[in-house]
Amino acid sequence: MKSSFVQSNFLRWLLLMLLTLSVSACAGAGSNRLVAEGKTATSLSSVGHYGKGIGISEFYVNGTWGGNQHGWGGGGSSVCCVSLPRTTSSSILVTVKWKTYRTGVTEERWHETTVPVNFAVPVGKSSGMYVHFLPGHRVEAWITRQYPESTEYPGPAYPRPPAPDYVPLADEKPEPAKGK
Repeated sequence: MKSSFVQSNFLRWLLLMLLTLSVSACAGAGSNRLVAEGKTATSLSSVGHYGKGIGISEFYVNGTWGGNQHGWGGGGSSVCCVSLPRTTSSSILVTVKWKTYRTGVTEERWHETTVPVNFAVPVGKSSGMYVHFLPGHRVEAWITRQYPESTEYPGPAYPRPPAPDYVPLADEKPEPAKGK
């Protein structure tokens, strides 16, 4: 009985320590010891612009896992944290890697591209990095104070319903014929 109590308390302690480390990873740049010197951490979210019948089962920015994403609109995970330079005197590039899946077609595929980060504000004054997955498997990354749903958001317009059908590229499987 005592062994069970000790194990339970140890697991609670371990969970608390992991949570503390996660929160400290996204703490302000001045107190953040887990981010390299001259860098700062920011949250990472995504927005899908593909349409219906496609989603992103996982994505990464510079090797940092960013979660998953619907094919249309928000709803992707907000993950902590991607590390970026604290000051941005020159163009910053990030590598985005993502896996798409298509419903009704049974097709999954990996994509990878390197894109410039669009800075509407400095990283420390932003609400995070937003990665937009656009038609044709194009990607844009934005650092901004506004959220993508805002009418003042400087990046791609937020996808509003209704979602269009996904249009496959020439090297992708065609959509199955719909029944009569």
